[in-house]
Formats: sequence, structure tokens, C-alpha cells
Amino acid sequence: MTDTVVIHKGALQKVSPFLWPSSLDLKLGLLHEDSTAAPTVDDEFVSDLIPASNEMDSAEYARATLASKTATFNGTTDLWELSSATVTFAALTGGETLVPGISGYFLYANVSGDDTLSILIRTVVYDTVEDLNGSDYLVAPHSSGWLTVGQA
Repeated sequence: MTDTVVIHKGALQKVSPFLWPSSLDLKLGLLHEDSTAAPTVDDEFVSDLIPASNEMDSAEYARATLASKTATFNGTTDLWELSSATVTFAALTGGETLVPGISGYFLYANVSGDDTLSILIRTVVYDTVEDLNGSDYLVAPHSSGWLTVGQA
């Protein structure tokens, strides 16, 4: 079985390797265990994917900002690899009213803290829910980054 990974086409039109490391406020949010999120490539904004009922709900949870962002050109594949450090959500135990588990995550470019303006980049829905146990919850980019971008 395989996780569902969606790269949103709006991101491909608006996210540049030249903006990734320095100009974009990139954030990562978590989908809770009972989320019904069904991402499509046509979802453009965070609000298209994330009504409050899909996102993790816990006093200890807040969306995380990506750190150590890099844009590296891979001469072998002729692709830009857009990456960052692993994202850590400290000591998550689950929501007060939710079964404690994570069903996926969403990566986006934050625009003024407004989900109706913030651009979805990548959404992953796990094939199997990952349980929370009070330890740090880590989300790492793929070995080639969160997103690879080719030259037109």
C-alpha cells in the first residue's frame, strides 16, 4: 500500500526555486486521524483542503514553520530539489476530543496567515494512520525534497 501524495498545480505555477529558500513563509500542518480530506491537484488554497474538522485539534499543536530551506539544482535529473530540515512537532498526544493519530500532512506557502490566500504545495494522506504517544512527531522531506521543479 502507498501513501497518497498530491502536488497542487497552483503551487507549480507560483512557487519558484528562487523564492523557496528566502522569500516564502513555508508551513506544515497535520491532518488528524479522522480527517476526511481528499486532496486533488486542483486544490489551490489551504481553505480548499482544510476545514477545521480535518486539521489536528490539540492545545499542544500549532502549524510548524520550515527551517533551513534549500533549493538545489540536480544536474543529473535537471530538476530543482526544494527541501528543508525535518519538521518537529513537540510532544503531541492527540486532541482533547479526537482519537490520537495523524493521517497525513499539508505543506503550504503562508500568505498573511489567511487560509483563503495561503497556497497549497503538497498534501500527503497516509495509507495507515500514525499513532501519537506523547513523543515528538517528525515529518521529513523525501530524499529529493518536498518538491522537485523542472525547467520550462
